[in-house]
Amino acid sequence: MADKNTVYDVRGLIRELNTLEPGMKNAMVREAKAEAKPIVSILKQVIPNAAPLSGMSKKNNTGRLAWGVGKPAKSVTVKFRASRSTRSAITPLVAIWVNSPMTAIADIAGKGSLRKAKKITSEYAYKDGTRRHRVTTQGRTMIRVLKERNLNNFIYPNVEDSLDDVSKEVKLVLERYARKVNRKLN
Repeated sequence: MADKNTVYDVRGLIRELNTLEPGMKNAMVREAKAEAKPIVSILKQVIPNAAPLSGMSKKNNTGRLAWGVGKPAKSVTVKFRASRSTRSAITPLVAIWVNSPMTAIADIAGKGSLRKAKKITSEYAYKDGTRRHRVTTQGRTMIRVLKERNLNNFIYPNVEDSLDDVSKEVKLVLERYARKVNRKLN
């Protein structure tokens, strides 16, 4: 059974919009992205301002994964993509991205299987030779503390209820532009 929110041949719609009236495709993308803006505002409210753990802050961590380094912790964007996905059969047209790496790490911490990890890594190329190293328990400790303080899994639960409404609104935008194309072609 097909999903009621699945849209087929968006690339054809975009092609027709570009041939009928230049700029109409951009207006459609702008309207579709605007429908997802309420989710972005919700996410910006629930993402913590300060690092959930002291070792994640800029003051204690100078690496690329410190809280808010590179991209601000509350950096959330909406992307529209009509090209085909290389990894799955269904491609999301409108996607909401949390851009900060440490925000994403803190959110998904503990969602894996937590299977027993190897004590030593496999050999890998390093400089002119190969290398192995011991696996520490830092990751497990981070996950345990985040879970104890209930500081993980803060993105999806807060927007879960809004996702269906937004996908319906995006589909309505696409249908409106498809009707415009059909009117002009007929």
